[in-house]
Amino acid sequence: MWNNILLVGLGGGIGSILRYLCQRSLNWQFPFGTVVVNIIGCFLIGLLWGLSLKTWDESKKLFLMTGLCGGFTTFSAFSHESLQMMMEHKWFMFFLYAGTSILGGMIATFIGFKITTS
Repeated sequence: MWNNILLVGLGGGIGSILRYLCQRSLNWQFPFGTVVVNIIGCFLIGLLWGLSLKTWDESKKLFLMTGLCGGFTTFSAFSHESLQMMMEHKWFMFFLYAGTSILGGMIATFIGFKITTS
């Protein structure tokens, strides 16, 4: 059990640092960093999901999918930034942001999964 917790924690820490660096370097007037993180993270988890179906053990899944991807992609930032745009009545920005994040993420996950299962 402790090994699993450490794997998730280590992966999550790395993912969180990567997310921070992306958001810090790409967010300006519009949260591009969060959009990029969400789409890349969704694509990555699709790839990893497909790969994990083959021969992965639980340790790889915990470190890469639960930890790394879980730390890298979080929709808490998405939720906060969306609500902030709505409260500031920036409706165009809100719909652009929400639509791009959700649809782009779903499409990226599907593509990543198909690449590894085809």
